[in-house]
Amino acid sequence: MAENEPNVVSINGTEYNPSDLTDQQKYWIAQVQDLQQKRRAAQFQLDQITVAADSFMNALIKSLSEETEKEMLNV
Repeated sequence: MAENEPNVVSINGTEYNPSDLTDQQKYWIAQVQDLQQKRRAAQFQLDQITVAADSFMNALIKSLSEETEKEMLNV
């Protein structure tokens, strides 16, 4: 991209030059961009929580399975 080429915002396949937008439209774009970033961050955290919860559940299941095996051997 050339140094003097303005940033372009693409919405529904149409490109807009930010200098052609109203202050209100720029504000809405900023809000949407901020919310998209927050959505990505929340999804990132949810992925971590899901993997951690699954790991703890698997550890619990393994522990319970081992206890059941020990009980069966002692019978």
